[in-house]
Amino acid sequence: MSLQPITYTTRTIQHAVLNEVLLLVGLAALLWVKWARGQLDFYIHPRYATLVLVSAIILLLMAGVRLRHVFAAHPTRNPGWTYLLVALPLVFGTLVPVQPLGANTLIARGLEPSNAVHVSNWQPSLASDSSEWDLLQWAVALSFYGPELDDRPVDVIGFVFQDARAGADHFYVARYVITCCAADGVSVGMPVAWPGGETLPLDDWVRVRGTLTTTVVAGVEQATIVATAVEPVAAPPSPYLYP
Repeated sequence: MSLQPITYTTRTIQHAVLNEVLLLVGLAALLWVKWARGQLDFYIHPRYATLVLVSAIILLLMAGVRLRHVFAAHPTRNPGWTYLLVALPLVFGTLVPVQPLGANTLIARGLEPSNAVHVSNWQPSLASDSSEWDLLQWAVALSFYGPELDDRPVDVIGFVFQDARAGADHFYVARYVITCCAADGVSVGMPVAWPGGETLPLDDWVRVRGTLTTTVVAGVEQATIVATAVEPVAAPPSPYLYP
């Protein structure tokens, strides 16, 4: 028995094309909503936001072109895999809650200050005010000067990361550095000496002020913030640092 080729009626093809149009419009709308809510920064470097918005416009134009085929006398139907390509990001972008990289990712990957240093073009100077440096700038400065920075003032913002090896009265203040998108994010952080620091909840955002000293934490000699104040703060609108 020979197999008969599958044929589609005009109405069936029109329905398929209409579904394609709805998927394209839905994906464009998702990108615009993410931008309007300030959530694109959780995925990509802000400099690429314009490209995302342009992509949304292109998707709408594609939807307009395909919409014409719904009313054509002989509409054309795209292969089924094209629907999957559009549907997957739309489903995941809608159903998966948006959240920035945080402590849970650090548990698997650990701190990566040496990797972050390589993506920064900032040039540290001992004459500058260290209390104005962020965690990425501290990582760069420490790679240049090391113990020469002892007793310098520190004032940084980041999320709480806990490492049992750090011991009592210690935690890490950390952030992620993004050059392109969250997939290439690398982490920077510093241990903090603070009474009860090991009890602070993961991912809570804090402002840490104190002075720098070199001490042994988690069995390794490293630059440590001896905190004079650890204050809870709201997560910044853009949680990442950018080189």
